[in-house]
Amino acid sequence: LKLAGAFTPRASPRAMGGHGYIALGMLSLLPSAVVVAYIAQDGRFRKGMPRADAIRCWMCMLSAFTFPLNCGLIGQHKRQATILADEIALLEGELQLAHLDSYFVLFQLHLAWIVVSCLLWQRIEAPSAAPSDTAKSAARQRGL
Repeated sequence: LKLAGAFTPRASPRAMGGHGYIALGMLSLLPSAVVVAYIAQDGRFRKGMPRADAIRCWMCMLSAFTFPLNCGLIGQHKRQATILADEIALLEGELQLAHLDSYFVLFQLHLAWIVVSCLLWQRIEAPSAAPSDTAKSAARQRGL
């Protein structure tokens, strides 16, 4: 008894590159939107803040927002590269792929950008409460 298709040769994992990056990009859409909303709602992101603080806030939001886009582009380029490569040569092992994946390095650089920009954003001091707010709350406590 032969099972249909049980012994058919399959493409190696190298021949199907890019699927993981695309899946990661799709899964990170919602968390990146949450990070951008959190930064925009935080007290550090305010009207009339200094230019250096504004750059830090926007850099953090931009790095989080572009992460899924970066994953999708890397996945698309890797898929195109493997589709255009000779699959038979890949299966037979005649075609050697580069040991260092430049897309992986680009991905790691983007992650480093996210970490550094979030650390810089955390270093922004939260604004103190407005004097009018504290005066109103003190008046409420006194019963005025």
